[in-house]
Parts: sequence; C-alpha cells; structure tokens
Amino acid sequence: MVTMRHARMRLMNLAHQAFAAGRASAAGRVTSLRCNATISANRPPATVGNRLADVDTPALLLDLDAFECNCEKLHRTMELYPAVAVRPHAKAHKSADVARIQLQLLGAKGVCCQKVVEAEAMAEGGIGDLLLSNEVVSPRKIDRLAGLAAAGARVGVCFESVDNLRRLNSAAAAAGTSLDVLVELNVGQDRCGVDSPAEVVALARAVARLDNVRFAGLQAYHGGLQHVRDPRDRAQRVGKVVERARAAVEALAAAGIACETVTGGGTGTYKLEAASGVFTEVQPGSFAFNDADYSRNSQDDGSLGEWEQSLWVLTQVMSVSPSRGLAVVDAGTKAVSLDSGPPQLPPRYGELYGTTLEYVSGGDEHGKLLWPQGAYQLPMQLPPVGSLLQLQPGHCDPTVNLYDWIVAVRSHKAGGGAGAGAGAAAAEDDSRVVAVWPVRGRGPGH
Repeated sequence: MVTMRHARMRLMNLAHQAFAAGRASAAGRVTSLRCNATISANRPPATVGNRLADVDTPALLLDLDAFECNCEKLHRTMELYPAVAVRPHAKAHKSADVARIQLQLLGAKGVCCQKVVEAEAMAEGGIGDLLLSNEVVSPRKIDRLAGLAAAGARVGVCFESVDNLRRLNSAAAAAGTSLDVLVELNVGQDRCGVDSPAEVVALARAVARLDNVRFAGLQAYHGGLQHVRDPRDRAQRVGKVVERARAAVEALAAAGIACETVTGGGTGTYKLEAASGVFTEVQPGSFAFNDADYSRNSQDDGSLGEWEQSLWVLTQVMSVSPSRGLAVVDAGTKAVSLDSGPPQLPPRYGELYGTTLEYVSGGDEHGKLLWPQGAYQLPMQLPPVGSLLQLQPGHCDPTVNLYDWIVAVRSHKAGGGAGAGAGAAAAEDDSRVVAVWPVRGRGPGH
C-alpha cells in the first residue's frame, strides 16, 4: 500500500528530476546560443552610424537639429528678461546627456526634477544644481535627497508643512550637509502647496529656526495652464497666478524675510511669468521636444504651436488590411502615451498616402492607423508592410518614460537646416544615428 509519505517522496523525486532535466536542457541551449549570438534583454535599438532603416522599432528618436533649434529659440526669447533664469525641467527627458546639451545651449546653471530618482540620474551624469520642484515626504527618499547634497550637489526641494521641513533638516544634519527649501504656494491648481501669504511667512520663519535648511524662496507653478489653448485666456489666468505669488512675496518682505527665488512657469506660459516682474525663474521642459498637445496651443499671432517637433516614435507597419481600411504598427500603449490624446502622423504622410491616417490604440503592442471615414471617396493608399513611420507623441513626457533609450539622429540632407529630417518617410530620410543615450530616471518615480 502506498503511504502518503511514499507519495510525497515520489513527487519530490519527480520534481528534482524535472528540474535537473530543465537545467541540462537550458544549459545546452545557452551553450548553443553562445556560439552564434549575444543575448541581451536591454540592448539599445541602434548604434552610432545607423540609418533610420537600421533602427529597431518601436524607438524614441530625437532630431538634434530641431532640438537645438528649440533650445536656441528659448535662449533668444529669455534674453528679453535678463533678470529671469531658465531652469529646464528634466522630467521631460530624464537623461543627463540631454540635460548637459540643454544647459550649454541655454546658458543655464541647473535643472528641475520631479522625482528623487530623476535627481539621482542627473547627479550621476554630472549635473550639480538640482531643484526638486515637488515635495518629498518618504523618509527613505529624504535621506537619498540629503545624500545628493552631501555628495556635492546643490539641492533644493519644495515643502508645505513644518513636519516635512523638520524631517528634511534632520536628514541633512545626519548627512552633514544642508538643503535649500522652497515653500510651495498653491496658485490655483489645487494640488499641493499652502493657500495664503500668512502660511508662507510662517513656514519661512520656521526655516530660520533650523540649522541645516535654508529658505530659498517660493514655487508658484500651475501645470494646468500650460495647455490653455487661447492666448488671451492663458494670459488672464496666469495673471491670477502672478497676483498670488506677488502677495506672498510682499508678505515676506513685510516680515523682513528675503525671497531670492520665485520659480514656476512651464512650456505653455513661461513668457508670461518671465514678464511678470515677480518670477525670477521659469522651468519649461517640453519645449525642447514638443508634442501634439502643445502644438494645439494658439499663439498671439494666431498660429498654432511654438516649437519644432524634435521627438518622434519610430514604428514599423506589421500588417495591412485594405478591406478594414487600416495598417497595424508595432507601437501600442507600451510605446506611446495616450493621456493627452493619440500620437499624430505628420503632414508628410498625408502627401504620400492621399490623406492623414488616424492612430487608434490596438493594445499593448499594436497601434492601428485607420483610413478616415470621410476619405472613402479617395483611392485608398495604405503604407505597405515593413514601412517605417514616425509618430508625433500626444504627450512627450510620459512617452519618454516608456523607453530605456533615446536615439539621437541628425539630418545629412544637402542644405540640412533645423529639423530637416523631422517627420520624413524613413525610407527617404538619410538621417544618421549620432548618439544613443540611456533614460536613467524612468519609471513611476521613487
């Protein structure tokens, strides 16, 4: 009679045999592969010198001609406001390689970060002036932030409570360093920050009683206004932001407290804050890349968009169905962010195919390019299988966050010029890969 103990022993022997057989089989496979290929789960999608046709898809492309043009344009604009500094926001790219180029082109001294891991990525890449334009409350994250300062970086961080301030001070003291702290002022987004000038003064006074934190000023940022379409509406609403910031600065002055920095303003509103006479620093980030959402913002002259598109998602057509009027690409929700709307095909493709195909999510790994319903009277032309297409992200920041690598390309066309290769059909584009940069601060943030 088979006892329960014998049954268990038999099952354990079978499990050990299966495990041993699996290891032997796996070892054989690995030995075989070692002879023929290099295995890597984190290989970059391209190498320097590649043509676009050689880049693995989906891939994040950065057109350096257009990127540099955007940085130079911002620099020229900010020359009109010599008392206002530019601190570009690294949450857009999360790459110290990109940040170093930005700082050089903008003549800026440091960057903004939104998460501690982004600040660590910047510091690892040699960026030594960091502002956490966010609040940090986790003890472990606070310790890491203090560690950055102890390692030699100038670190600023936002706060809104005395308890958080004391934790920041204690961590800085334990690390033998100090932190700059900025009171976060709620200027209308109703997200984080204190609501009144009196609270700002009280927090600034609390800083003065501590030894390892220094009151550096205010953050007065309203992210929701960056995407207000009408320029008059945008200006009116930013005016209310300026009023709140001015009231806080005046309250500090009345209390005898100097406020050296008032920071805020993003890609959609930075000129308004810079011209206010109140803000001393602006923190645009998406300007360097642009996206479909920012391209919908009207400007004072009636034009749409302010920046050249430098960031693209390179994708390949993997299936075509004329009967369904669609082409399927390999860029799904793991490759493009949909929070601000779908990515767009640039006008170039409308010329090639007779109309602009519309992107619709097809799932994690698939995107569907649909022939517009109103264009059925035209001869249907769909891109063939294997075609490489470039998509304009709907929202650049979270799209970058989906990738491990940024593939920097530069146009080699005769005559070149800023952005000459942007959006062109890859088969006709002779752009070359000039750098492949890791995205080091990606993820949900920690």
